[in-house]
Amino acid sequence: MHVDESKKFDKRNIERNIKNGAITLKDYEIHLSRLPDASDKIFLQEEDRVDLEEFESSTENEIQSRKKGLKKKANKGR
Repeated sequence: MHVDESKKFDKRNIERNIKNGAITLKDYEIHLSRLPDASDKIFLQEEDRVDLEEFESSTENEIQSRKKGLKKKANKGR
């Protein structure tokens, strides 16, 4: 079976190429590890950004309150 080299790792063909033996799972993992990091190019819609900011601030507040609670427990044990 002929496999176009430029489309060998196309996400629409990966499953079929592995099943047919055109590539191995190890080849695919190596291909993925060599891809550049493009996380800085992600587009978040404005509403997603607000949700993310709210989540980060609530998580930060939760961590701070847990730390305070642990300090109080530690001081009571002295």
